[in-house]
Amino acid sequence: MSSTTSAWRNVWGNRALAPLAISTTAAGLSFYVPVSALFLMDRGQSLSDIFIFESILVATIMLTEIPAGLVADRIDRRFVIIAGFVLNAVAEILFASSGSFVGFAVSFAISGAGIAMLTGVQEAYIYDSLGPDADRASVGVYGQLSSLDLIAGVGAAVVGGLLAEIDIGWPAVAAATAAVLAAAAACFLPSQLPEPEDAEQELESALTHLATGIRVLFTTPILLYVAVASSASFVLFNAVFTLNQPLFSQAEIPVAVWGVIGGGAQLVAALYNHHAGRIEHALGRKYALFVAMSFGVVGFILMATPQAPLVILGFVLVVLGMNARGPITTAVANRVIPRGRRATVLNVASSIGSLVGIAANPVIGAGADASTTLTVVAIGGVLLVVAVTWILVANRYLDEPSAEEESTPATTV
Repeated sequence: MSSTTSAWRNVWGNRALAPLAISTTAAGLSFYVPVSALFLMDRGQSLSDIFIFESILVATIMLTEIPAGLVADRIDRRFVIIAGFVLNAVAEILFASSGSFVGFAVSFAISGAGIAMLTGVQEAYIYDSLGPDADRASVGVYGQLSSLDLIAGVGAAVVGGLLAEIDIGWPAVAAATAAVLAAAAACFLPSQLPEPEDAEQELESALTHLATGIRVLFTTPILLYVAVASSASFVLFNAVFTLNQPLFSQAEIPVAVWGVIGGGAQLVAALYNHHAGRIEHALGRKYALFVAMSFGVVGFILMATPQAPLVILGFVLVVLGMNARGPITTAVANRVIPRGRRATVLNVASSIGSLVGIAANPVIGAGADASTTLTVVAIGGVLLVVAVTWILVANRYLDEPSAEEESTPATTV
């Protein structure tokens, strides 16, 4: 059986992951993404305002992630995941109906809280749902779930672009409807009660649990690097969904095809991630991640050219690189964290990385208002540095032994 087929069966044959796959697919129907900047500017917001919203999003994620991880690891990861999808639905509804800076700021803040509920917690839920075979199977499964999200985005991007031609607000309304469906599907997730590693952990306070999680993070160099570099890279990659729109306009690419371009980019990424497990086995984790980062470097540089075909190709490569890196960094991080602390440590790590995003987004916004072309070149340069340093870190730390063998899997009821 191929690794791709095995990963597919691990998702749909697992009663804990099948509902999550449905929620992920519904949440991926972000119809407004191809025209999000146009939508916000139509509502009176500038590019600088848009990146301030992104900083608000990241700041809220940072403030919410650690409490979410503590609750998930000590009570039930299911409740936290459901809350994340519900908050996402509320944020989408508010986004679609807002018309002021404050309204959009609140919607981004609520969205950040929802994302915080889903980042490390969802990753830990998936990893522990795979049982003792998790390390071998996880890249493939993360890739399959990512591909579902991306495939949903393909259709949503095309439809969103067409809806925007009719009314710029319709894509946001459609996305809000899909988010409500995602929240409903998440309610069917079974509980997951991570068992403590020992009696001492069972009795420890939440503060002690958090302190131990922080210690695990800062004493595991490969985890710390992946956490901070991954979060910082995500902020840079994610900027493409705003920066592409003025660049598409400069290249005189019709708005009606923006959704088709976005959908095509996500389809390429979905096909790549569908085979993520196979690619990782062929290249190894170190070089698979380096290749993914390199897609982003080349893509951002191509977007700085004045030729429309190269701008489009660059956008496709950036979207590919953004999504191709996720399954690998997630698998590396989960591998080195003890089972009962996964959600907490992952969320602490993400919160630290979020500090970079809070600082970087206003800079990206100011740069975009001054020169979008120079901004994408600068982002490509930063990603190149991250890609090169990843090889150095991986050469030294990637082959370290995983977290202690766990004899008792998380309880799914």
